[in-house]
Amino acid sequence: MNEEIYTDVISPAGIPRIPDEALKPRPEALEGAVLGILDNNKEFSDWVLDRVLERLRASFGIKEVVQRRKHHLAQAASPEIIEELHACCDAVLVGVGH
Repeated sequence: MNEEIYTDVISPAGIPRIPDEALKPRPEALEGAVLGILDNNKEFSDWVLDRVLERLRASFGIKEVVQRRKHHLAQAASPEIIEELHACCDAVLVGVGH
């Protein structure tokens, strides 16, 4: 009897929703930049992002910060949030809790 065994491998990486060519170029520096912060809504993510933001503000001349939070940690950010951050921010920090 010849029994073949198969294994399915599933990647948790998902499929990017925004193609690379649609992304803005990485800024040379954060001085004078508008920084977006997208909180993924995990426990303590707001605390972690607030501490990182304090350090970034102290070290770089960030002009403005736009903060948004996902509705639920298991769901992608809404298209409206993504479009807003893309339209008005020079860079976006996406953060996680634990």
